[in-house]
Amino acid sequence: MTLELEKKLTDRWPTWFHTAGDLRHTLMPLGFQCGDGWFGILWSLCARLDHLMETEGGVGSEQFEVLEVKEKFGGLRFYVNHLSEAIDAAIEAAKLESLGTCELCGRRGQLRTTPQYRTLCDEHVAEECGQERE
Repeated sequence: MTLELEKKLTDRWPTWFHTAGDLRHTLMPLGFQCGDGWFGILWSLCARLDHLMETEGGVGSEQFEVLEVKEKFGGLRFYVNHLSEAIDAAIEAAKLESLGTCELCGRRGQLRTTPQYRTLCDEHVAEECGQERE
């Protein structure tokens, strides 16, 4: 993800993303390890989690923190230091949404099995993987 988009997320939720943190505690210093096309999914997920923090009364004595954001097997992975049923459900819904959204541009996409698993639209699968458009 571009630094500009990462900054929008980290500026909005500064206590969640420790991008200058210790790699032994959080992998966020590696950045958001996914494409720009999933920015909208991430923003919506964070807004949903923010709402859950308010309605559930936070996460107890521990500060809520995002530990890693990445693509894995063509889907969004979003790891946090605290889970509840509602938080887990919100993260799972974002993962499922990512499997139908091009990671590069945000248009409708599908999981592709090219040299690696990626969720891409027809245009980007042709560009990225050298395949003919379907």
